[in-house]
Amino acid sequence: MNEAEFRKLAEEKGYAEAEQGDVDPGYDEEFHTHDYSVLSLILAGEFVLTTPEETTILKAGDWCEIPAHSIHKEQTGTETGAYLAAKK
Repeated sequence: MNEAEFRKLAEEKGYAEAEQGDVDPGYDEEFHTHDYSVLSLILAGEFVLTTPEETTILKAGDWCEIPAHSIHKEQTGTETGAYLAAKK
């Protein structure tokens, strides 16, 4: 998926305007939740998304949706990760 397709999808799903973020290599956060849903598009690097049920590796062009109150954590590989994320 490219950025234009992602922004269209986010709008169709009722998300706020997507913002870009960067994450340092080797980032490894603890399990957590949000009070909001997140729709993310990976722009660069590799992200590992882990939930209690599964682990998914996301690379440039991949996207994911994390519902509000879902337990999850993210990790990055050896490169800086870049993403677009929209909230609702």
